[in-house]
Amino acid sequence: DLGDESWMQLSFLGQAHFAHMDNAPAENDFYLRRGRFILAGQILDGVKFFVETDNDNAGKYGNSSSMDIQDAFIDVRIADSSHWVEVGLIILPFSLENFSSATSLLGLDYNSEVIKFTNHFVWRDYGVSFHGDFGKKIAYRTGIFDGYDAAGGSMNPDAGMRFTGHIAYSVFGEVETGWFYTQDKLAKKGNYLTIGAGVDNQCDATASEAGAIDSSAWALNFQSGLSLGDTDFGAVDLTVNGAFYDWDNAVFNGATAFVEAGLRVDKAMGTVKVSNQNPDGSDDTTDVTIGLHYFLKGHNVRGGVEFRTGDSDDMILAGIQFLL
Repeated sequence: DLGDESWMQLSFLGQAHFAHMDNAPAENDFYLRRGRFILAGQILDGVKFFVETDNDNAGKYGNSSSMDIQDAFIDVRIADSSHWVEVGLIILPFSLENFSSATSLLGLDYNSEVIKFTNHFVWRDYGVSFHGDFGKKIAYRTGIFDGYDAAGGSMNPDAGMRFTGHIAYSVFGEVETGWFYTQDKLAKKGNYLTIGAGVDNQCDATASEAGAIDSSAWALNFQSGLSLGDTDFGAVDLTVNGAFYDWDNAVFNGATAFVEAGLRVDKAMGTVKVSNQNPDGSDDTTDVTIGLHYFLKGHNVRGGVEFRTGDSDDMILAGIQFLL
């Protein structure tokens, strides 16, 4: 606490991963998947800020990693309402998957194989976003962005502005309205089912020899949780998430989808995920991932191991997470 209406919180997120995959540049690889310093606060009532750094994939395949500013924005409430305007380097408000918090994922990592953005910085972009809710049942996020021009990237210098938005409806339970979505609520929010839809569009987004290429995408997604009661081994709950995406851009042209589920008994959880990538004019890729996880202190201290098999190379991934 810094005053009657002001506060500040400093956190650290560490996620260390070990991966084994036969055809990878390093068959056995231990690396820092994420190392984040997170600073959040409130300057006064209705004026908040968020800054986050990351050292992502430090040591993966022997590569070094620099500390980058990954999020940096000011969030201001509009009058005395539940509607806010956010300005800065912001996560793109496209789907429940991509704006979920990395601290509360259902599996060890995002389902990043199904996310095919162009002109972005780890799914972020510079712009202004509006977000809020209507009666705790409907939440929206929408924004206008510049289209991130990464060094060595292929963004068209004459690209139009980027328009991205998502709307969510809570069939039962309350819809989430925070900066990031909680994928695995650890049964703390009761039973819930949230469905949503998102769009992402930028005209003339990518430069190519054949001319500028537009970028457009849409998504349908859901996230749900259900308490199954108490047993002799502890409380049992089920989390099921899924999404379908349609992409038309220079990175990917086609559809992707996933569905994942986690069954938790007390502090242990088993997970299963099926993901599919179906590019137009090419063979599709379907993978199945199964995992076993343990929550020593909720998401603050957790670990797990996953095995992926299917059309991609088989992979064993183990990880541990600390959130301080």
